[in-house]
Amino acid sequence: MNIEKSSTEMPKTPGLGETGDSGTGQRMSERGGELYGKAESAVGDAYEKTEKMVGEKYKQAMSYGGKNPGKSLLVGLAIGMGLGYLLGASTRQSQFSEFQKYFR
Repeated sequence: MNIEKSSTEMPKTPGLGETGDSGTGQRMSERGGELYGKAESAVGDAYEKTEKMVGEKYKQAMSYGGKNPGKSLLVGLAIGMGLGYLLGASTRQSQFSEFQKYFR
């Protein structure tokens, strides 16, 4: 057992190379470039698939709106009223706020 080791000496991690090994940095850089390229192509593919699917759903919604204008109008009004109620309720003061100031 070697007790005289310096306390500042860092343990070597296998696979990361040593200080004098300049090829390891090169290999890590190449590997990083490969992984970046794979990630970039995966994100690009996912974007294309999503764009295609959203475009199809948009066309379906427009077609439905053209075939059923009454239903589309009612659905739009209901959504607008619901959002208006939610937004109004979140910004409006409580109806009890007038009474609360007397009981604080």
